[in-house]
Amino acid sequence: MSTLSDKAAAGGLKSITVSDAPEVGLGMLLRDADNAFNRVLRRKLAAHGISFSEFQHLRQLWDEQGLTQVELSRRIGIERASSTSVIASLLRKKLIRRSSAPSDKRKVLVYTSARGAALRDRLWPCAIETNKIAYTALNQEDRRTLFRLLHRVTGNLNKVLDE
Repeated sequence: MSTLSDKAAAGGLKSITVSDAPEVGLGMLLRDADNAFNRVLRRKLAAHGISFSEFQHLRQLWDEQGLTQVELSRRIGIERASSTSVIASLLRKKLIRRSSAPSDKRKVLVYTSARGAALRDRLWPCAIETNKIAYTALNQEDRRTLFRLLHRVTGNLNKVLDE
């Protein structure tokens, strides 16, 4: 018997009714989708010499410069220790720079360098194209429904975490 994620991967899922959906497996299906999405994105980023983790850090800095490593890690959703090697790699590639905060010299702020900022125009299309691939065969209504349901699922789980 094939699993829901096996069928999805094979493109065999046209529609799922409530009775077809297993009680257990949502997390596995979401993880499979996330892994497939990220593998495609990683391949596209690798063509530019950038890892997925480096892209995540740069993406946050493109949105807001001057973040501490702790804040950068929090926004990405990883431990600070995991971020340390990525930041070191970005520094070696001269894609970011660090400087002390003017108000508190103990705080080190991270910024994109001019070279790191310029990468946005080459890397952002990788993410856009990966989204387009993921949306293949989904019409506008399907997309809205997908986002609405995923937001609802996320909200349900966050409520438990906030208790």
